[in-house]
Amino acid sequence: MRRHLHHLNALRCFEAAARRLSFTLAATELHITQAAVSHQVRALEEALGQPLFERRPRQVRLTAAGERLVGVLSSSFDRIDELMGQLKQRDQQAQSLQLAVTPSFSSRWLMPRLPRFWDAHPDIELHLHHSTQGDALSRGTAEAAVVWTVEPPPRVWAQRLFGTSLTPVCAPTLPRAAQPLDSPAALRHYPLLHEDSHEDWARWMSAAGVPDLPVRQGQLIDDSNALLMAAMAGRGLALGRLALIEDDLRAGRLLRPFELSIEAEGAYWLLASPALAAQPRFRALAAFMQAESDRAESVAPPLAS
Repeated sequence: MRRHLHHLNALRCFEAAARRLSFTLAATELHITQAAVSHQVRALEEALGQPLFERRPRQVRLTAAGERLVGVLSSSFDRIDELMGQLKQRDQQAQSLQLAVTPSFSSRWLMPRLPRFWDAHPDIELHLHHSTQGDALSRGTAEAAVVWTVEPPPRVWAQRLFGTSLTPVCAPTLPRAAQPLDSPAALRHYPLLHEDSHEDWARWMSAAGVPDLPVRQGQLIDDSNALLMAAMAGRGLALGRLALIEDDLRAGRLLRPFELSIEAEGAYWLLASPALAAQPRFRALAAFMQAESDRAESVAPPLAS
């Protein structure tokens, strides 16, 4: 079927003039001159072989043909505009990415680096979901997740980001016991803070040559962010993840009384569904996080207590 669409510019000018009943207002809306609107409408009337406006001094009125035409055009233009908005919204949604992270990983590792990702990929909206739970991906609350685990779950795309070491840290204002904190054995006189269990401190004590030192005491805190906040408040010594506390050590918010560190059991992994892993928006994030993970970590040296 042959379409009479070679007058699209004229139809657009006519619709604006008919809707406003003014060539001047139509010209302002379309950012063209009044003469251009008048010329386009005249060309359309000539193509149709009949007038669309009754022209009077300082006033125009639609003819019967004009009324019929503007009714169809306005409705069609409204539908086109609505569909364009929907398509644009879908495209924007396609460029968003829902990522679940723990508060400690987010605040101490990801957020300081995110400006580089935003600068490199301004078209991708990264929406962060903070949760201490590791099942955000399986629960459907996020499309991707960064989790601390020994092994990633099955049937997901997984990329290991980095592991880290654990080392004792404390606040500069840690209350001093009668025994100076000058050797691992002196830790028996200081409160210990634990994340999830006592096992990490037991492993560190064994590596430090004091395996018989009691560690089943002190507060158990199941979030590393809260654990470090307690240490900064002078509530005791914690085993901090070196990859997350670099800024705190440099700023002096935390001190390392001993140089000895042990490897943490686990690593940070980036997880996603196989379908998402194939999409450019996710591949951009995965490449960025891997590149940041591969950067050399320089941690401040231990400071004497």
